[in-house]
Amino acid sequence: MTRRRLWLLVGVALAALVLAATGSARLSSKVSSNAKTLVFVAEQGGGPDWCLNVLLVDCSSAWNAWFETPVIRGAFLLTPDARERPDLISHYTLRFRPMRVTYYIRKRARWSDGVPVTGRDWRFTWQTVIDKKNEPDIIELGWTEIRSVSGDGKVVTVTFKRNYAPWKTLFGFVLPEHVLAGADIVKVWNDCICNPKTNTPISDGPFLLSRYDRGSGITLTKNREGWFGRPAKLDSIVFRFISDSSSEIAAIRAGEVDAAYPQPQLALADLRHQPGLKVVSHLGFSLEYISMQEKKPFLGLKWVRQALISSLDRGGAARALFGTLTSNTKPLNSLSRLSNEPGYDPKHFSKWTYSPARVEKTMLAHGCSKGSDGIFRCSGTRMSFELGSTSGNRLRELAFVIFQAQAARAGIELTNGFKPPGTFFDSLRSKNYELAMAGYAGLTLDPHYLVEIFSCDPTVSRTYYCNHKVDRLLAQSDYELNEAKRLALINRAGAILGDDVPMIPLFQRPTFLVYRTSVHGMLDNPAQGPTFNAENWSKG
Repeated sequence: MTRRRLWLLVGVALAALVLAATGSARLSSKVSSNAKTLVFVAEQGGGPDWCLNVLLVDCSSAWNAWFETPVIRGAFLLTPDARERPDLISHYTLRFRPMRVTYYIRKRARWSDGVPVTGRDWRFTWQTVIDKKNEPDIIELGWTEIRSVSGDGKVVTVTFKRNYAPWKTLFGFVLPEHVLAGADIVKVWNDCICNPKTNTPISDGPFLLSRYDRGSGITLTKNREGWFGRPAKLDSIVFRFISDSSSEIAAIRAGEVDAAYPQPQLALADLRHQPGLKVVSHLGFSLEYISMQEKKPFLGLKWVRQALISSLDRGGAARALFGTLTSNTKPLNSLSRLSNEPGYDPKHFSKWTYSPARVEKTMLAHGCSKGSDGIFRCSGTRMSFELGSTSGNRLRELAFVIFQAQAARAGIELTNGFKPPGTFFDSLRSKNYELAMAGYAGLTLDPHYLVEIFSCDPTVSRTYYCNHKVDRLLAQSDYELNEAKRLALINRAGAILGDDVPMIPLFQRPTFLVYRTSVHGMLDNPAQGPTFNAENWSKG
């Protein structure tokens, strides 16, 4: 699912370069024989309504952030072992009274046009995000906690209004002030990561985004002007859009692509034994869930949501969906922490086991009765809900079949609301759905993302769920620097979420990085995404 506004917290700004003046030929469907070009499958991107500037709420997605990581850098980069590694900066100092962070920008950090990366870029980034004229297109969450940004050279100090625990989630991207000053940021990078005055691609990373062919793919080319790291080994990376999971697996199997980062699919089990391929898997930082739109009939009632989660055998579904791929097939039993994060407390949701008897007891207690078709009716309305998700995702389609059968045995009907990815994500953004099976990809290690997911502010949250106590606890956690006390606040909120059931946590998805054995330098990074070290990739 899209990393949505959450990618804004850790990602960097990406758009795609459309060669409008010269046109663009369709990208080749074959793997390039050139050892300096690598073809990588991208599951999302290129649809008619797809936009690529992840600064914007409507454009942010995990894949956009992965496209952009080699192009626009930030203060920190998350490593495969989930540590924050200084990226644009060599080091930092943290002081208090007031809280302030001094970043020491790398001396060699510069933009592809030769202009150094400086504190002016830091200040411009902050001012751009909090600029009221950009609302509601850009989410300010966290950035408004900054009081000032000072320093025009290679040393920049960010001073906060008060102690702010998730400060490392800010400046995950830094914008070029000399390029974008005076431009309309809501529009200027929707089609191009470039200098809007010259249409020249701009980057402070190992690659430039040099081509975007809507419906086909994105091409990154080596930044030959240099950046602060080692030069990229590849001349180019072609991201080829394949949204249908079966077609993606077929392309991998047939050797049409060099690498892929697919969502879990049963067909991946067979790829482990195919000569010439390497499959690497880890427990990811991605939450698969079913969201419930509380302004739809009955879904605003807590007892209905509790009946819905009791009608699903999440453990059985996890085993059916992932059993051939990984031994870690347990359902996720928290909405406030992932199982590989500090503070995970499975007691929040482990009480919601599959129980048709509990569903029946709940329904009868609220005056409902079961019809001749086996489905409960409450106040004359059948307990029938549309469950939407992304068509073409075979694993989610199989999950729907499993959940539909389970719920029917418990007296609740689930109907198929699957749509093409772009259409489905539009329904999420507009909150025009009943039940939605999706995922939050690449969640930051900092629990700050919870403030966004469960905010009472309808301009921030994707649902209409609002529990003011949860809102206060999560907001308070952002200002608590003691880690133990902060996790205690988060788990108090998590316990309430486990009772309210605003979403149904399903599983924590494993990651799968698949690449040909002729490819070298690739590492699976469940914390940052597959492109975090693209400069190290090579072929041959």
